[in-house]
Amino acid sequence: AEQQELPEQFEEAMKELQGIVQSMENQILSLDDALKAYERGMLLSRVCQQKLDDAQLQVQVLQDNLLKPLVQDNEGN
Repeated sequence: AEQQELPEQFEEAMKELQGIVQSMENQILSLDDALKAYERGMLLSRVCQQKLDDAQLQVQVLQDNLLKPLVQDNEGN
């Protein structure tokens, strides 16, 4: 079986992950299908977590730049 490509966008990965969770909750899956769904869900979960980590880092960088003092202290006074 060919491995399905992972989505690059957070929203797409999250939507697919939610669909997998819903299908696992609402359907009786064979052991093989359940394992495949679980594996795919874990991969999607990693994509989502990486996107969130990247966004958090970007926010930290933006905050650090905005929180720097606008006027630098003059040490020679």
